[in-house]
Amino acid sequence: MNFRKAKLDDIQELNQISLKSKKYWGYPDQWIENWSDELTLTSEKFAEQEIVVGEIETQVVGFCSISENKDNYEILHLWLLPNFIGKGYGKKLLTRTIEEFVKTDKPIIVEADPNAEPFYKSQGFVTFDSIESVPSGRFLPVMKKTIAELR
Repeated sequence: MNFRKAKLDDIQELNQISLKSKKYWGYPDQWIENWSDELTLTSEKFAEQEIVVGEIETQVVGFCSISENKDNYEILHLWLLPNFIGKGYGKKLLTRTIEEFVKTDKPIIVEADPNAEPFYKSQGFVTFDSIESVPSGRFLPVMKKTIAELR
């Protein structure tokens, strides 16, 4: 897998990847529609995040984005085309994003999809909270990893 920083011209393709990746888990179309704002990169969101694209040969197969806040970093997106899920590419994208953009000793936070919680646990993240999502009664694990655990 090759990595590069995302370009503004990539937005449409990245948005298609996030949609296909989310649909992989079998969620109803109405739920996907309700989550469209969270799944969609806009030019404004693009400017506020560091986005790493993963490619195999010339095909974009996934991306990961991170933002730095006052007290932490936050993984905002980690999506792969369905054919690449479960094959180690998510780990490679996450690792590369953290190595490239986490420069200070702040925790890394992620509000994970419940289906992604085991993946993040396998990468050293710990669930410490949950937040309610849509539809009502659905909760997302909030997970963190500290910089000391990276070294």
